[in-house]
Amino acid sequence: MMARITAVAGLCLACLWSGTAAAQVGVFELPPDGTWVRYEGTYTQVEIRPDSTLGKLEIPPWIEHVWIKSVGAEQGMYQGKEVPCRWLEIKIERGRERDGKLDTGVTGTEIYKVLVPDSGVIENPKDEKGVPVSFLPVIKGFRKIGQGEPTSIAQPALQLYPVGLVLGYYRNWETAEKDVDPEVGLGAVKADQLDGKVNIESPGGRTIQETSIWRSRDVPFGLARWKATITRETKDARQPRAEYKPVSEINVEVRAREKGEDAQSELMVP
Repeated sequence: MMARITAVAGLCLACLWSGTAAAQVGVFELPPDGTWVRYEGTYTQVEIRPDSTLGKLEIPPWIEHVWIKSVGAEQGMYQGKEVPCRWLEIKIERGRERDGKLDTGVTGTEIYKVLVPDSGVIENPKDEKGVPVSFLPVIKGFRKIGQGEPTSIAQPALQLYPVGLVLGYYRNWETAEKDVDPEVGLGAVKADQLDGKVNIESPGGRTIQETSIWRSRDVPFGLARWKATITRETKDARQPRAEYKPVSEINVEVRAREKGEDAQSELMVP
């Protein structure tokens, strides 16, 4: 079933790549080294099957756990200069609860460990030229899937959307509310809710993604909560746009639940 998630997410990536990009994988600021935050949420999928007499197929939800940690600081070479850098580790678990534990199966756990320049983490989703910031720049990094061995990340940037994190970035965020309670598990927290929406169409298909994020200075790395809905619609390529019918829907909602200052790396690499 995890392969099904990957396939659906990969299709969404192909549809949405030109219109969205990840919001710096949930990292908007750098707290002191050793800081960590843990998120919990759910990932649900519905096959709508508009032409089936059986109606919707509601797949039991998956539980999602996400950790973001700062696990080291050192100098590194970035754009020809030696600059302060930080080792960030992001762990994602997705599975179902069995006997009181999260069963992630063979491939339901992913760990990313990357060295990023401090200057590459910016609060503003656009750089000084107004260009959307889509990725975290990576000087070097590693990735581990399930029980496999760690492998090097060859790309000079980290992008987890949508297979790792269904957390989108949009060229135009709308501020829905300011200084609201995001209803997370970290005590008194205030956050700004930002909403984004994008439609990507082809002659035979349309993907609609709606995302809300709650940005907060009270939560390590700046993100308190996120939720997203991805709806796929199809039609015959020769039919008018009014004939689009929804065929599947993915819903994700994740909230910060714990934080601490004793982060330890789980990925021991050279």
